[in-house]
This record gives sequence, C-alpha cells and structure tokens, in this order.
Amino acid sequence: MIRLIAGLLVLFTLMIEPASAQSTEDIINALVPSKGPATHSRTRGLQIGTQERGVTIEGEDSDKPPSIDLQIPFDYNSDKLTPDGITILRRLGEALKDPRLAKDQFKIAGHTDAKGTIEYNQKLSERRAAAVRDYLIFQYDVEASRIQAVGFGERQLADPAHPEDAINRRVQVINVGAGSASAADQ
Repeated sequence: MIRLIAGLLVLFTLMIEPASAQSTEDIINALVPSKGPATHSRTRGLQIGTQERGVTIEGEDSDKPPSIDLQIPFDYNSDKLTPDGITILRRLGEALKDPRLAKDQFKIAGHTDAKGTIEYNQKLSERRAAAVRDYLIFQYDVEASRIQAVGFGERQLADPAHPEDAINRRVQVINVGAGSASAADQ
C-alpha cells in the first residue's frame, strides 16, 4: 500500500510539473560562461544553437553573454507567480547557488507580448522582473547585489512576426559576469 501511494505521488508530481521546465543543470549549462576559444557547430554554414520549448539557449560562439529565456507563468495581467512559475524559479535559485555561478552577477529581464499599451507592458515587465529578483533573494538567499531587474515591455519580442504570441512573455536571465563591476553597469 505504501509503494502504491509513493508511486501515485511520483506520478502526480510528474503530471503537475511544467512541461517546458528545464532542469537545474540545464539552466547552469546555459549560464556558465564558455572558457577558451569559442566552439562552433555548423551544418552547411548555418550556426546551430539550441531551442527547446520554454527555453532558448544562445550558441556558444555568440558574442552575447550567456543567457536563458524562461517561460515563467504569472497570473494574468499580474506580477503574482503561479505554482508553475515557482517550480521554474526553484530550479533557477538552485542554479544561482551552484559553485559554477556563485560569483557571477545576473540581469533579470522581463518581457511581455504586444497586447495592451506600451506603457502598461513596460510597467508589467518591470514588476515581473522585480518579482523574480525578490523571489531569488528571499527564497534562495542570493545576494541582492548579484541581481538586477529590468523590464523591456514589448521592445524585444522573441517572435516579432507574432507580437501577441505567448512566446514573447518571458523572463530572460543574463550572466553579466563576475568581479567588482556592478550588474547595473552591464
């Protein structure tokens, strides 16, 4: 009977797990800066990056800092995290505490779709980025000086061809590097 209950609990956990959620290790791998010369993965001259549902990982050869786009669900027109959003942030919090990232600073960039006014979307993206930052600080004891929250509203759509699509509603986590430079300066 105990095995049956344990099995049902595991099954239930798998059912409520967000399908797009990446593991803590996936998040770490996306955010750890590459060491040494960049490596390229090419097919007939095309650069290959990694794109998975709910996450975009920039290719290692990119001159952009390491980043990951997370589809963190919020309540509609709100900065209140949903249970699925909290599950994703738990993984992000664990990743930021990992020794491979523990000295790095991060920018949390909130993005919206193009529904609503430009002003409304800007403020909503700022509030959502701040909610993610606050969650990481208060739930995972990540030092406040390591995380900057910024909002971009609808100015940097993930899919400009479909401005109202859900893929545009995301939180981007950007590793702005280690050291004494302020994350705000990046």
